[in-house]
Amino acid sequence: MPLKPGTGGAGSGSVGAQDVLVLAAATILPWFWGGVGQGASRGAAAVIAMAAAWVLIRRGPSGLGFGRGIVWLLPAFLLGAFAFLQCVPLPRSWVAAVSPKAAAIQTATFGRDVPTGEAWLRQIENDARALTPEAADAPANPAGAIKLGADAPSPPARFTVSLQPGATLERAYWYAALLLAFLVVLRRAESERRASVYRTTLFVSFGLLATVGTFSHLTAPTRLLWLRDAPLMARPFGPYVNPSHFAGVMELAVPWLLGFGLVATGRRDRTWVKRAGRGLALAGAGICAAAALLSASKMGAITIGVSSALLVGIAFVKGQGRNRATLLAGSALVVAGLGAVALLGPLRERVAAFTAVHSGVGAPNVRGLVWSAGVRMGSDYPVTGSGFGAFAELFPAYLPRGESEVWIQMHNDYIELFLAGGLVAAVLAAWLAAVFSLRAARVLRAVRGNDRFLPALGLAFGLVAIAVHEGVDFNLQVPANALLFVVIAAMCVAPHARSVEAP
Repeated sequence: MPLKPGTGGAGSGSVGAQDVLVLAAATILPWFWGGVGQGASRGAAAVIAMAAAWVLIRRGPSGLGFGRGIVWLLPAFLLGAFAFLQCVPLPRSWVAAVSPKAAAIQTATFGRDVPTGEAWLRQIENDARALTPEAADAPANPAGAIKLGADAPSPPARFTVSLQPGATLERAYWYAALLLAFLVVLRRAESERRASVYRTTLFVSFGLLATVGTFSHLTAPTRLLWLRDAPLMARPFGPYVNPSHFAGVMELAVPWLLGFGLVATGRRDRTWVKRAGRGLALAGAGICAAAALLSASKMGAITIGVSSALLVGIAFVKGQGRNRATLLAGSALVVAGLGAVALLGPLRERVAAFTAVHSGVGAPNVRGLVWSAGVRMGSDYPVTGSGFGAFAELFPAYLPRGESEVWIQMHNDYIELFLAGGLVAAVLAAWLAAVFSLRAARVLRAVRGNDRFLPALGLAFGLVAIAVHEGVDFNLQVPANALLFVVIAAMCVAPHARSVEAP
């Protein structure tokens, strides 16, 4: 069925409270150090929940797209349900069947399932004495010395699939907030006017992040936004402690800004407002690309460079005569400027340091070592994983002796997804990625012959860029980046062509 401009109950196109709330959460969260604190992410989740509640009150379930082909998001709902299920206490035998290692660890921690609380405490005492040689000859309390009341503790009769259920529950609630944000934006962006407001707001946010981050880096490179000292050994950039995570935002921003601005090379806009808007978008793309290079993220430089080159090449093919010459000249100037930033800035030093460390026969391959340890860990939790958020607690046991570095994340979100959720999560995530890709391809086909194609392609390229980056980093575990990714993903696959990008 061909895509048509949004009608479908999306309303008049006016911006509502739900739009303001979602955009506020997405644009403000990065300034709270990437939203890495629980207070920031919980606050953003509460704002998103209010936006979804407002939609439900005003329009009912249909306001979130339920009943209108929502079945394509089934793997997303199943993935969230699975995260919550990992926290649910289940019979020991059930956990032992799906995750023997998790059941064995909990058995070793809580002891065998014995009939009374007193017997359980006695067992704990005996196990502790057996592990303490100097206490072997010490007299034990006589039988019955432990006096227990009616509220005596008893051994847990149920286990959880997650070995850190508290952390998993926190992740599950945040995932639910992200899914709600996706549903709100997906439905609301059906309106061309609303999509334009979302786009403009995000463009301004990207530009502010890049500009402020650059000045902060140049004037106070060891402080977060001039306000506080960065953690030891950190390389802050703007509000982000990790500059690669700042680069992740720019990976989303640059292709979209560039795609929107490049439309100006293919036609003459009738109004100065549109011409100015496209010029500002091109300038914003350059500023964001320069900021990404100053953040010295190697993978960010690669993904932004490749996606930008592809967009410019496609615009060149679609252009005509004088427009092609203008595009070539402008591209050459931008490449020269960004090349100077790359060669004279910190990226050159990082590349040189990386090459020096990793050249030669005996060069260390730290991430390869960690990923191989992750494979060993995954073999212990192959079906249902160890629990979302449990990685940092469990992973040190799989590192080789002598490895003293602390790994809070795997630096490969695809491996970590498998470690957290096993084959169940991996299959659901792959299913979701496949249906999302098909939907994005459908939108791109629908706008292929008009001026919406380059902006829509820029949206898609940004998502692909950060997805590639996830193979060596954990951008989408940073709450601010995850929320921006979800909002942009919803705009990319909004069900009507004009909701994706309306020049």
